Amino acid sequence: MTTPIYTSPFTGTVVTPTDVSYSSLSFGVTTQLYWPAIVNQGIGQTPATRIIDCTATTTGLALNLPEADQGTVGADILFRNIGTNSFVVEDFLGGNSVTIAAGISKYFYLQNNTTPAGTWGNVTFGAGTSSADAASLAGAGLTTVNGQLATTQNIVDVSVAPTITNLSRAITYNWVGGVGNIPLPSVSSLSSGWYIAFRNSGSGTLTFTPTSPQTINGKTSINTNPGDSGFIFFDYSSNAFITVGWVTPNNVVFTSATYDVDAISGGTLNLVSNAPIIQTYVSQSGTRSSTLAVTLPAITQLYVMVNNCTNVNDVITFQNQGSSQSPLALPIGQTYTLLSDGAFLYVLNSSSSSSFKAINGTASAPPYSFLNDNNTGMYLVGTSILGLAANGTEIIDINATNLSLPITTIKGQVNATIISGGTF
Repeated sequence: MTTPIYTSPFTGTVVTPTDVSYSSLSFGVTTQLYWPAIVNQGIGQTPATRIIDCTATTTGLALNLPEADQGTVGADILFRNIGTNSFVVEDFLGGNSVTIAAGISKYFYLQNNTTPAGTWGNVTFGAGTSSADAASLAGAGLTTVNGQLATTQNIVDVSVAPTITNLSRAITYNWVGGVGNIPLPSVSSLSSGWYIAFRNSGSGTLTFTPTSPQTINGKTSINTNPGDSGFIFFDYSSNAFITVGWVTPNNVVFTSATYDVDAISGGTLNLVSNAPIIQTYVSQSGTRSSTLAVTLPAITQLYVMVNNCTNVNDVITFQNQGSSQSPLALPIGQTYTLLSDGAFLYVLNSSSSSSFKAINGTASAPPYSFLNDNNTGMYLVGTSILGLAANGTEIIDINATNLSLPITTIKGQVNATIISGGTF
């Protein structure tokens, strides 16, 4: 039998049959409500009756209001919490949550139905304005001050990756470890408007990695350096994460400092919290006669290291914090350009005031070459063996491994224009 439906000329709402005017609902999981006109109870869907006596069997549960753009403005639901656990009522997208404490009744009415979430008004039945009401509404990112709601941030210091969930909303994670990676939760588990904040107060690169194939700022991950901070938001429309307030550096600022090794007590210098790009080491009094071990932060960076000390024993070594790489030694009178990938240090070139030292190179990529022809030039074939290459091939090999019998090998035809015959 089909139940007739009538439209009220006074409110524009549907006159609902008695079987959807009241229900008693006991729930142990977060539950989505559906309008009586479209609910399919055969597959377990729960109707949004006009009056619902609610019993939440555990804490942390929610009831989601029906999809607003499928309802009529003025449609209403009265929730009465007859259980011992509080629960929250959220809109269809999981936002705008309102807590209903034990023994409290709240009346919801639809004010705007142009979006799935819509706009819902609510009135508390049987209670007036008090500090207890504000406290019952306070949740993630909210607290109470003098009986009124106020925003707040829950700051958590972490040195190992925390497990981030939907309940992490509004938490500020202060990273105090070295190199780290914090996985972000699947967006399917997050409610609309979810966000967290972060600060890298540690000594290494902190990476945020969403669950594949989700992205953050359009990338599979982002790397933050010590001192970086910002917010990470869940963008419901794109099912991805975006950052607000975190700016990827576009320009390199060259910082510099000079360190007197004689004024440094002990054999170590920790620059994890502040490592200038250009570092010059000098010896003012000449009292140090041992190696100085410098610890650098575990970040991606380019350094210029200069050892202008005077004592032959004033060797400076460099190592990234937590790296398994052996310390890199910089002798006196030398300048190194170093590249750090966060774990290891690489010497790009080294020089002194009187010489330049390049990498060995190969015939196809000689270190001494030309802008318009980078596979023609000079390279080191081996110890005491100099090679001259053209078009990526060794042409002349100058071998002085045996000074009593040095050998020059020419791998090609020799043309002498001023000698009769001219060809050898």
